[in-house]
Amino acid sequence: MELPLSRLDPMSPTPSSTRRVLVAALVTPGECLRGITQYSREKNWHLVTDMMFTGALPGNWKGDGVLALLPYQPELLEHIQRLGLPCVAFTGTDGPRGVPCIESDNTAIGRIAADHLLARAHRSFAWAPFIDDAANRARFAAFRDRLAEHGCTCHALPPSHIRIGSFWQDNWAEHRRSLVLELQRLPQPTAVFAFNDCVAVGVIDACRDAGLSVPDDVAVLGVGNSVPCEASPVPLSSIDLDMEEAGYRAAAMLDQIMNGERAPAGVVYARPKGIVTRVSTDVTAVTNPRVSRALTYIAENYTNPLLSVGDIADAVGTSRRNLERSFRIEMGCTIHEQIIRTRMQEASRLLKAHPRAKTSAVASLVGLAGPGTFFRTFRRYYGMSPKVHRAWSARSESSAVTVSPTETPEASQLATSVPSSTAA
Repeated sequence: MELPLSRLDPMSPTPSSTRRVLVAALVTPGECLRGITQYSREKNWHLVTDMMFTGALPGNWKGDGVLALLPYQPELLEHIQRLGLPCVAFTGTDGPRGVPCIESDNTAIGRIAADHLLARAHRSFAWAPFIDDAANRARFAAFRDRLAEHGCTCHALPPSHIRIGSFWQDNWAEHRRSLVLELQRLPQPTAVFAFNDCVAVGVIDACRDAGLSVPDDVAVLGVGNSVPCEASPVPLSSIDLDMEEAGYRAAAMLDQIMNGERAPAGVVYARPKGIVTRVSTDVTAVTNPRVSRALTYIAENYTNPLLSVGDIADAVGTSRRNLERSFRIEMGCTIHEQIIRTRMQEASRLLKAHPRAKTSAVASLVGLAGPGTFFRTFRRYYGMSPKVHRAWSARSESSAVTVSPTETPEASQLATSVPSSTAA
C-alpha cells in the first residue's frame, strides 16, 4: 500500500482538517511522547518528528504549531520562536520568556522526596543538583524547608554540571573525585536526594568508589523514573513525574492557542505521580533495635483503632518513657506521630487504588474510628481533604484500578462500600 504524500514529505501540503505540529526535541522521554501522540490522534494532527532523529531544526518549516521539549537548550528555543508559530514549551530548567510553558511542580517534588526519606527514619540529608538554575534551586528549597519542619538540615553537594553560555563543564574525573570526598565526609547513614535520575545514578556509582554501601550507608532518591533506574548498579528509587500526562496537557495547551484562545497565564505546573521505591531507599535508618521492633509492630498493627503507645512499649519489652525517648532520638518524631504517618500513607494508597470506595471504609481500614476523625487527621497531614486528594490522584493515574471482591481482603471490604453510582 502506497503511503500518502504527506506521510512521506513533511513539507508537502496536508488536508485542511489536519494540523501539522512540530515536536522540537533533541531527546524526548517516551512517556511524554505517548501523551503527545494520544492527543494528536484525538485531534487528527500530523506530528513532525524529524528533529528527534536529525538533531537539527527543519529550516523554513511551515506548519501550525510547535511543541518544544528543550531542557537546557534556550538558544534553540529562541530559534524556534523566530518561526512565528504558536508554541508551548515543556522544560525542566528555567522557563523561557514569552512562551506558554508547562513545568514539573518542583515544590511538590521536593516535599514528596523529604517525606519519603523522613519516613525511613533518616536524620542526615544531602542534596545533589544537576546544575545551578532556578528549577534546581526551587526543588532544593522545598526539600530543605520540609526537612526543617522536622528539625533536620541538609548538606548541598556540588552541581554535576556547569553551563556557561553554550558550553558545558566536561571534567568528569575531577567532579567524581570531589563527589567521592564529599560523600565520605557525610555522617552515616545519609539520604541523598538528586535532581534527576542521571545525577542519582552518578551518586550511586561514586558511593562504590568511596567504599559506601547503598542503601545502608547512603540512601539515594532520583527524579524521573527513567531507564537508568533499572540499569543502575543498585536499582534506583525515583519520583514518577507522570510525563505522559504532562505531554498530553502540553498538546492540549497548544491546541487552545492554535484555536485562537488565550494562552494560560504564567507557568502551568505538572504534579508528580508518586514514588517508585526500589532498593536504593528500601531501608529504615534505625540503629536502636527497640525502635526497629517498634516500627515493625506499628506496621503490623496500625489497623487496630485501639493501638496505643503503651501497647507498643509492652510488645518491645521496655518502658513507655524509655521507648519515647529513644524514638525521638532515632526518628525525630513521637510514637503517636509515627502511627499517624503510617495510617495516612496507607490511606493515600487506598484512595488511589480504590477510587469509588467511601472514605468511611478507608478510615476503618487504617484504624481510625470514624469518618470525622479520619477527615480531620487526613487534612492536617496532607493539607487537603480526602476528596481533593482522590481527585488529584485520579487525574494523575492513566487508568483507574478496578475493585474486585476476589483481589484482597481490603478490596473485598472496600467493594462492599461502593454503591451503584459513584461514591462521594
